[in-house]
Amino acid sequence: MMRLAGIVTAACLSIAPAAAQPAPAAPSPAAEAPAAPRPALWLLADEDTKIYLFGTIHILPPDLNWRSAALNRAVDEADELVLEVDDEEMDNFDAGVLEGTMLGKSVPVTARVSPDRRDRLAEMIAASGVPSETLDGLQTWAVAMSLSVAQLADGYGADMQALTGVEEALTEDFRARGRPISGVETAAQQIGFFSTLPLSVQREMLEQTVDAWAEGTGDFDPGDADWLRGDLDAMVAELEEMPPELFDALLTRRNTSWTGWLIDRLERPGTVLFAVGAGHLAGRVSVQSMLAARGYRVSRVD
Repeated sequence: MMRLAGIVTAACLSIAPAAAQPAPAAPSPAAEAPAAPRPALWLLADEDTKIYLFGTIHILPPDLNWRSAALNRAVDEADELVLEVDDEEMDNFDAGVLEGTMLGKSVPVTARVSPDRRDRLAEMIAASGVPSETLDGLQTWAVAMSLSVAQLADGYGADMQALTGVEEALTEDFRARGRPISGVETAAQQIGFFSTLPLSVQREMLEQTVDAWAEGTGDFDPGDADWLRGDLDAMVAELEEMPPELFDALLTRRNTSWTGWLIDRLERPGTVLFAVGAGHLAGRVSVQSMLAARGYRVSRVD
């Protein structure tokens, strides 16, 4: 979903009045990855079909070493790449889809959080470089995501519109090999998951974003990232802090749909790399647990 947030933010900046961008922060020495990253990889297979399940991070620091030998082997072996939303759609993003992020009126963002958070939110907006009048026209969930992307960009010392992640790198690999790339969802569907959330849940998302910024806990620390080590425990704990409605919309319902897609894909021979957000492959409603509940075995690959 953070890929979508990056698109939304870039689009907002492209239509917004010019604003001074803060100077990028110097990359932290802690941004150096471990010598041998091992992000988690799983295999779902039958007699003539292999589907590698890889949990991605949608936005990463520039030049981070995140690829493992096991992932590289899976990339070499796979006949096709399946993402949440394929990069061709992201590259040719229909501006009309952005209507799903808009309020249709202007409501000050600072009025959408509790009074004790308003000063901190104003500081966060000022630091982001995104004009407040642009954010005032966005739905609250889109504000939360846009500010999260801006925070990541600042922490990585990168321009918001130049942020990339795992999906872009994998897409380059498969395009270079002339292998097909597809998505299990569309950008419009992803926006719909959020735009139909109750306003109270969207407000909670924004308040959590402000709190993380104020506490200095919103940045991804690749030097100590559980994702790079293939350790899902910390990620599971974070997922469980989601409001129940968001957890259901973002994880449970989508994972259920993807589980059905994977089972259907086993009916056709070939080797697939199925790369989706790492949170979908962790915790009590993970895709693997749903496959196991339906009698399918998924094994960890190291």
